[in-house]
Amino acid sequence: MTDTPARPGPGAGPVTLAAMAVGVVLALLAAWYVWDRFGPEEPDPCGPGLTTVNGECIGVSDGGGKPFMDDLAAVMARIKEENDRIDGQPHATIALMIPMTSDHEEVRRQILHEVQGAYIAQYFANGATAAEKRSGGEHPKIRLVLANPGKNRDQWRPVADRLAEMARDEKHNLRTVFGFDLSVDATADAIAYLTKEKKIPVVGGPITGDEFTGFPLFARIAPTNSDQANALAHFDKRLDLEHAILVKDTRRDPYNESLLQAYERKLHRSPHEPMPFESEGTDVEGGLSSEFKRMATDICVLRPQVNTVYFAGRPVHLRQFLNELARNRPCKQEPFTVVSGSGASTLYADEKLDWDALRGLQGDGGRWEGKVSVLYTSISHPDGWLSKRPAPPPTGGSPEAVRELMRRLKAPPPVGPIGPADIYDSRTVSVHDAAKTAIAGIRLHAEGRKSHDIPTLREIGTDWNALRGVHKVDGASGWICIDNQGNAYNKAVAVVRLDPEVRGEQPTFVGLAWPEKSPPPKGQEGSGACQIPRT
Repeated sequence: MTDTPARPGPGAGPVTLAAMAVGVVLALLAAWYVWDRFGPEEPDPCGPGLTTVNGECIGVSDGGGKPFMDDLAAVMARIKEENDRIDGQPHATIALMIPMTSDHEEVRRQILHEVQGAYIAQYFANGATAAEKRSGGEHPKIRLVLANPGKNRDQWRPVADRLAEMARDEKHNLRTVFGFDLSVDATADAIAYLTKEKKIPVVGGPITGDEFTGFPLFARIAPTNSDQANALAHFDKRLDLEHAILVKDTRRDPYNESLLQAYERKLHRSPHEPMPFESEGTDVEGGLSSEFKRMATDICVLRPQVNTVYFAGRPVHLRQFLNELARNRPCKQEPFTVVSGSGASTLYADEKLDWDALRGLQGDGGRWEGKVSVLYTSISHPDGWLSKRPAPPPTGGSPEAVRELMRRLKAPPPVGPIGPADIYDSRTVSVHDAAKTAIAGIRLHAEGRKSHDIPTLREIGTDWNALRGVHKVDGASGWICIDNQGNAYNKAVAVVRLDPEVRGEQPTFVGLAWPEKSPPPKGQEGSGACQIPRT
């Protein structure tokens, strides 16, 4: 006799099946929770070392992974190739820290130029010729990474923390952070955190605000706004300050404030009260056009008559002011000169700038009136060292440094392609020279050591002022001679004019100016040394 299984009683089947279903669901939920909590993380689509934040790839990249923006794809690929080429050799890492994306086309071009400048400095520091590559060249080799704090610079803290980790890791040997392309509070906060808290040396690129000084372990290659204003005052004494007025942005902004202070000192003899406005942000147009239109009307009726406007504000607001002054001033027959700082270096590439109005072409009838020109100081202009009239001075810079950079930007593979290059906005030059300065500071302390003996952070950062005398940096922007405050002493300032007579041409070089009135004196014959006098 065989046993037969007992049949479930009435109603037992559905209850058992429901319980089993609930159990399966609970088991699946538990498995999902365990996997989600403890399982391997999905890789971020941005790539290694990067995290997606508000649609941006934030963090530190060696050139691999997803490009920060399409414009950077070619140059980032070259950076990755160079980093891979020197992998396994004794090296130091330098990090370019700037926003790597923007909502504005002209800013995206600036970013591309800055990354190109950094890459060119890295590539040729690692050995420009086949012979240098065979011999090993100078040491240590230079590894370049790109650090993106976000287009609003609001993610600088986690990026700085990652850079600090790389400084402690012998795999990376991060030794300098450089770049920092805008004089804003977030830039000052990041530099203070890196230098004071993390003890990492920093080299500033195109940051000109006067208050960017006093940080430990910090140097910069650009002349301050005060230096630029002093250089312009020494250069052009024909500007009649009695017929000048100041237009100033009252929004708290390090660049605006230091430019304002420099211009207020210069305009103390002007009989006209400054005209203030308040912008909403560095790149925010807001409703300023209507306010500038009213200013243009008021400027025309001032007595003594005004023909020169000093503008203390950001480039986007300068462009708005120029357009309104050119289009809508009642005294259109009168020519005007608008004077501003190095931020204006990117103005010529702004597609919203009304060149016809600047030239004095009014309305459909094609009637010509007084033109509006822009005179500004720039960190660099290639004609400063390449022009024959006026001829460049024998000190303070060199034509070969400019020619060399121009050749390298156009170099074929394996150097390029790196995307469309342009050195007239000074961004390529300033970041290239900042990278070159960072590399010089590292290698100065590697002299006489074995190739694997990498200088410490402190050795590099506390000795930027060693880059003077015969150890100056011969930058494409001119000599970089670091003083005891970390500033470039008596740095060449290019005086540039936007020529509205010809649309589409590059900015016109006017001449070189010097914060200390004249170029550096000649050093001992054949030394090529720069000198910093005692103050």
